[in-house]
Amino acid sequence: MLDRNQEIHFQEIHMPKFLAPKTLCLANGLEVHVMAGGGQELCRLDLVFEAGSKVQNKALQASMCNAMLFEGTSQKKGEEIHESLDFYGAYTQLDINSDRAIVSLYTLNQYFDKVLPLFIDAIKNAVFPEDEFKVILAHKKQSFIINSEKVEFKARNTFFKTLFEDHSYGFSASIEDFENISREDVVDFHNEHYKNAALKIYLAGMMPANGEAILNEYLGSWELKNTPDIQEYSTQVKNDKIHIAKEGALQSAIRIGRVCFNSHHEDYHQLKFLSVVLGGYFGSRLMSNIREDKGLTYGIGAMCMHQEESGYFSISTEVKGEGTQLALQEIYYELKRLREELISDEELGLVKNYIMGQILKSADGPFAQASLLKNMHIQGVGFEFYDNYRVILDNLDAKALQNLAIKYLKEEDLCEIVVGNTSF
Repeated sequence: MLDRNQEIHFQEIHMPKFLAPKTLCLANGLEVHVMAGGGQELCRLDLVFEAGSKVQNKALQASMCNAMLFEGTSQKKGEEIHESLDFYGAYTQLDINSDRAIVSLYTLNQYFDKVLPLFIDAIKNAVFPEDEFKVILAHKKQSFIINSEKVEFKARNTFFKTLFEDHSYGFSASIEDFENISREDVVDFHNEHYKNAALKIYLAGMMPANGEAILNEYLGSWELKNTPDIQEYSTQVKNDKIHIAKEGALQSAIRIGRVCFNSHHEDYHQLKFLSVVLGGYFGSRLMSNIREDKGLTYGIGAMCMHQEESGYFSISTEVKGEGTQLALQEIYYELKRLREELISDEELGLVKNYIMGQILKSADGPFAQASLLKNMHIQGVGFEFYDNYRVILDNLDAKALQNLAIKYLKEEDLCEIVVGNTSF
C-alpha cells in the first residue's frame, strides 16, 4: 500500500548514457553512422539529403520530389514498390524542411538484403510518372486551399515572410505555384540533389548480418557532391505589427517573435532556456497565465529554434476572438516580467529538471539516440555536446538570464502578427 504520509524523495536527474556510435566508410567515401542497440531484430536507415526547399529553383520542387520518390521507376510501378516493401514487413517515411530532406526505411533484419535494393532503386531511379504527379499535386493543392482558410496557417506564413523577407526561410507557396510547377521541374531537382547528392546516412537498431557489405554494395557507388557552404543570415531587428482581419473567424492566431541566431551563438542555449520558462512546458508562465488563469486558449508556446543559416524566437497561440487584446497584453506582461524580475531558484530548478527529463525521454533507445545524433551533426557537434550542456544548466544565473531578456526580448524588437479578430 502507498503510504501517503511518507515524503517523496526526489533524485537528481543525470545525463543519459549514450550509445557509442560506430562510423563505417563505404567505397565512395560515404560515412554511415551506426547506432547499434536494442534487443529486436530490426533497424532503421535514414538517408539525409541536402535537398530542402532552400535549394529549389522553383516553388514546390523540393516537396513534390520528396513526396514522389516511391511512385515508380522505369522498371517498377509505384504499386509494385509498395507491395514489395509491404510483403517484407518494411515501410518508408518521408520528411522535408527548409534545410534538408530525410528518407527513412524501417525493416526486419532478416529481410534487409531484400528490402534495401528496392529502397535504393526507388530513390535513385525515380521517374515521377505524369499521372501520379498530377494526382499528388492536386492533393497538395486542395490541402493548401483548405489550410489557407485557417488563421494559424496565415499567421505562420506571414510571420516567417516578415522575419526572413529576403531569405528562403521566409518563402511560402501561393496558389499560382501549383499551376507553374511541372513534372520536368521535379526531374531536374531529383537529378541535381538526389542522384548527385550531398548525403549523410544513419543506421539505428541491430546491425543486420553482412550489413556493412550490403550497405557498401548498394550505397558505395552513389555519386556524391560536396555539402554546400552555409551562408549565415544576418540578423535584423524588425518590429512590424501586422493585423489581418478574417471575417467570421472565431479565433485569432497570434505570432510574436524575432530573428535571432542558431546554436553556434554563445547566447543561444540560455535564450532557449528562457523560452522554456516562458512557454516551453505545460506549467510555463504563458500557459499558467493565458490558459489556466484567463481561459483564453487551449495552448500557447514559446520556442527558440536552430536553423542551419539562422534561428528565431517565437511565441504562438490561437485564442478566443474576443480575447485577442487581453492575450496580447498578457504576453507582453510576461515578457516584461522576464526583463524586470529575477527568476526564482525554485523555478530555475524546476525548469532545469524538466529539460533534463526531456533529454532522457529523447534518448530512450537506439532509434531515438540516432535521431539525436543526426540533430547534433546538423548543428556541427556530437554527443559531447550534452556534457557541455549540463555545465551550462548547472551554471545558469538568474541575473544573467534577466540581462539576456533585456537584450533580446524587448517589445520594440519583436514582430507581432495577428490573424482573425482585429477589432481591438
